[in-house]
Amino acid sequence: MGTYFSLEYMLESLPVLLSYMDVTILVTVISEIAAMVLGSAVALMRIHRMPALNGLCIGYISFVRGTPFLVQLYLICFGVPQILGAFGYADIRSLPVLLFVLMVMTLHSGAYIAEIMRGSILSIDEGQLEAACSIGMTAAQAYRRIVLPQAFRTAIPALSNEIISTLKNTSLVFNVGVIDMLSKAELMGSFSYRNLELYLDVGIVYIFLCLAIHAGTVFLEHGRGRHKNQAAMVTVE
Repeated sequence: MGTYFSLEYMLESLPVLLSYMDVTILVTVISEIAAMVLGSAVALMRIHRMPALNGLCIGYISFVRGTPFLVQLYLICFGVPQILGAFGYADIRSLPVLLFVLMVMTLHSGAYIAEIMRGSILSIDEGQLEAACSIGMTAAQAYRRIVLPQAFRTAIPALSNEIISTLKNTSLVFNVGVIDMLSKAELMGSFSYRNLELYLDVGIVYIFLCLAIHAGTVFLEHGRGRHKNQAAMVTVE
């Protein structure tokens, strides 16, 4: 068994791979926060059918949903610097590739979050928006204080799935030179020839990260349930 699989090497390698987990978490957290802002803005543009912007948003969402993530990663990380370089912006190539990775992750996740939030916002009774405006709130205040908080609570399960999808997509960033857990496993495997142990380590780490996100979703879901129950009690009283 030791010839084909070494549990000792697997356990020894795990701390090394965990030291690169910060890249995975950093990319996921920053890109998802930005994607939620972008997705919410795009959703509102589509709901209100803003001239010109609505068509642009539809094209953006269609492109992201219709092309593989890896193609988008290559287009942003390699294509954008090349295009800008042709226009004289040579300094763009000196920027860290991680910035381009965050950009593509935000754009990719933002398109899916836009559709999630659009459906969630449309599920909120329009009367709440009208009532808020009737007491002197602007449309922006009504969305910020009343509509969007409810929409986000409704969208928790779908947003959780999107965060998990983004987390797993981070395993592809090694294709553009970012050193994360998977790329470190590749490098270690090229010297030790113990790829199975290393890939199992990476898989286990991703499973625990996904379980942590799921646990957070369950916690928020329970909080949403308590909020509904309290609201129902107030209504009855």
